[in-house]
Amino acid sequence: MNFLTRLSLATAGTAVVALSVAETANAAGFSGAYNPNNWTLTNNNADGSVDTTNAPLSITTTGGNNGSDSFGQTAYTTIAANNSVVSFDWNYFTFDGPFYDPFGFIRNGVFTELTDSFGAFSQSGSFSTVVNAGDTFGFAINTTDNLYDPATATISNFHVAVVPEPASLIGVLGLGAFGVTSLRKRKATVQA
Repeated sequence: MNFLTRLSLATAGTAVVALSVAETANAAGFSGAYNPNNWTLTNNNADGSVDTTNAPLSITTTGGNNGSDSFGQTAYTTIAANNSVVSFDWNYFTFDGPFYDPFGFIRNGVFTELTDSFGAFSQSGSFSTVVNAGDTFGFAINTTDNLYDPATATISNFHVAVVPEPASLIGVLGLGAFGVTSLRKRKATVQA
């Protein structure tokens, strides 16, 4: 086996390994790095909960209702394993009204409301965002009053897709291009 053949095989092997490593970091549902065991439930002046019975397909969060007549938050968070695109569908319901119990996405302590505060008591939607490796992210239900029944939100179709680092992607593509060019030169030499 000559040098160019060995180099082409090594290049192909490197590309396969690099792409398979990236694939293992992707998650479909609450599994792998995003298994419920890797998430944390936090209640700040709230008595909310999370039901993971249907994981990896879905989870259901329930906000606080401790009777304190003051603000509280129930958050279910994890740490991003890689730079990734996170996407999910959500179904929300409250007896109290969405103004009093908004549901949203939380990243590094910053709450982004997904529900319409002046909308229906039952709402649903889809959400997608980019998170960076090491970010703490997840879902939260705030309560403005901790009274009159909590809100619930079911999160389904949860997906995490790793965003390849530009340098890694360029390196893999460059190795592949080098291998193809080497193979073409070899074939041209053999035919001549």
